[in-house]
Amino acid sequence: HGKSFEHGYFTHGGPYLYEQVTNIPLIIKLPGQNAGTIVNDIVEQIDIPATILDLANIPVPSWMEGRSLLPLMLGKKLDPRPAFSMNFQGNRSLDHQISNGSIAVWDGDYKLIHYLEKNESLLFNLNKDPEELDNLIDSKPEVGQYLLGLILDNLDNANKRIRNRKQGAEQ
Repeated sequence: HGKSFEHGYFTHGGPYLYEQVTNIPLIIKLPGQNAGTIVNDIVEQIDIPATILDLANIPVPSWMEGRSLLPLMLGKKLDPRPAFSMNFQGNRSLDHQISNGSIAVWDGDYKLIHYLEKNESLLFNLNKDPEELDNLIDSKPEVGQYLLGLILDNLDNANKRIRNRKQGAEQ
């Protein structure tokens, strides 16, 4: 995972959040499990700590952003919710506002990649276009605006937490 030779770049990671870089298999074997199951739900890395705590029968703290994936592993469903991925290589530190990099959000069949410095977005319907070749940002403006709103709201919340933490440290 993390390497791509498509979409005009030949590198590991970087600002590009295409499926070749972000679609990472997660393999978890439960004690006593003898058969595997493939789950195609989109989940996030922030779900891994909550899953480990749940597997260890340790309550998941309320401040933790992720959710346990154990129900999926047991054949149940989780309520669908948007999933995020980001690359903030250009930011100076966690004490400064996030203003550089790229953020992707998946919701249903759609995925939006937003480049902060360029204020440019790419929208794809992964069900119809798994190779991410057809940018729908102009033909599906309502979907693009909705997904961009999710990104900007989450970015604003993250920057508020950074401001509050920085102000608290200065006092």
